[in-house]
Amino acid sequence: MYLKKIILLVITLLYYLSAGAQFKLNGKVLEYDGKTELKINIPLVFGFYKENSIPIPIAKDGSFSVVLPIKETKFANLIYKRIFHTLLLNPSKNLTANLKDTTLILTSGTALTENELMQKVDVEEYPFFLKDEGNNEFAKLPLQQLKERVLKPYFTQRDEKIKLVNKSTLPVKYKLLIITELKSIAYNYINDFARTQVANKPVIDSLILQVFNEADLKPQIFPAGPQYFAFVDSYIRFLETKAFVKIKTEKILSNQPIPYYGISLDSANIIVKKFDKNYWRWIGASHNFPLNIVEKYTYQQLINLYNDKDLRPFEGLFNAFDKQFPNSIYHQDLVLKSNNLNKILLENETNSNIKIVPDFETVESMNALVKSFKGKVVYLDIWGTWCGPCKDELTYVPELKAHFKGKDVVYIYLDMDEDDKDAAWREFIKVNNMEGLHLRKNRKTIEPFWKELLAGAKDKAEYYPQYFIFDKEGKLVVTKASRPSSKELLYAQIEEFLNK
Repeated sequence: MYLKKIILLVITLLYYLSAGAQFKLNGKVLEYDGKTELKINIPLVFGFYKENSIPIPIAKDGSFSVVLPIKETKFANLIYKRIFHTLLLNPSKNLTANLKDTTLILTSGTALTENELMQKVDVEEYPFFLKDEGNNEFAKLPLQQLKERVLKPYFTQRDEKIKLVNKSTLPVKYKLLIITELKSIAYNYINDFARTQVANKPVIDSLILQVFNEADLKPQIFPAGPQYFAFVDSYIRFLETKAFVKIKTEKILSNQPIPYYGISLDSANIIVKKFDKNYWRWIGASHNFPLNIVEKYTYQQLINLYNDKDLRPFEGLFNAFDKQFPNSIYHQDLVLKSNNLNKILLENETNSNIKIVPDFETVESMNALVKSFKGKVVYLDIWGTWCGPCKDELTYVPELKAHFKGKDVVYIYLDMDEDDKDAAWREFIKVNNMEGLHLRKNRKTIEPFWKELLAGAKDKAEYYPQYFIFDKEGKLVVTKASRPSSKELLYAQIEEFLNK
């Protein structure tokens, strides 16, 4: 009898613990059109990835309700009509919020106070110096004017928000969490501005050095939010800039240690060629941040590689991670993911639908290759294993192929990778189950293909990825075709020539 009571107590305790590890969100979309999607994106560690988006069903009357399984405090983005509303989610709490067009209206719930403050300080508010990206008035300013017109007013605005947080009645841990995010996102936005908008390279370097040299590396609370870990990523990239400035000014030899990294430039080049820049950034993180920060930061990098099915860089980084953190809470998850990628590779070793063009090195014309598929529409994808947007687009390809299953559509993939990446390329197309016809060219040998494909195009830019459509006669009919992620727009482009 006593044993039964103990078992019952344990079951009851487990139930309440599991019930507490969740956040309840409900509300109503006012004037709902019956079509627009509602999603909430909860970052794993940092960054916006579609894998972390959870669709929220909306009833005909616009009402919605969702239970989110969270074990710790999390920042999240509620997304409606492409507008992001940042929320703070805490286990065992709830929030009722209505949406009217692009406005979020908080009404009640145990998480109301902290989220009202989140709305007030607008943690992810887009800064004034990034709003006009096509014609940015600050892009050509010298450093001193950037300090006066960008840095000074922006950091003043940030500090005012921090004052509001400190004056609030929230518990200290929430205050520190929000303040850390406010500080971190300021650095992230400045970094984005410098790298994407500022026109002068010396000014870019000087601006980044000016801002990040004064940054505090440690968060005010741990675990910190996603903007802090995005700051870690920005800071590591800043260290690259800082290190190479020192290499140049101090004339550090390629066989001598790089400042802040502890390895030589010769060794760094070998590492990047073998495992890509994620491993290089792992070294930067390990040399400059506390281990608890490095562990979470690197876990996100590994998950990114896994989602890209980039086996070789994943395995290299995982081996280093596992040696540093043999008892990591992420260990079992990463082992399962490693096994899964290797399983897919093994299964596709004999997949006859993944075809590499025989002697592709000798192929000098895409038109000649396409002619062999007369009677079929050809969709050409020019990509690279190093290209992030290329790999993101590949996640939409299964849906594209399912749409045209059984139809006369051929998929050709022209990869641009250097010759020393040949084995990694062959491995990548198998792990990603890229059924279709493949050939690879390096930076030099792909040039004639670009000239051929863009001969009649107004836009001659050779960016990656890029797509082309050939009709059933083998004629190039759509230059710079839509991407797989455009879905219906692309399907219509292909169907136009498929039905002729």
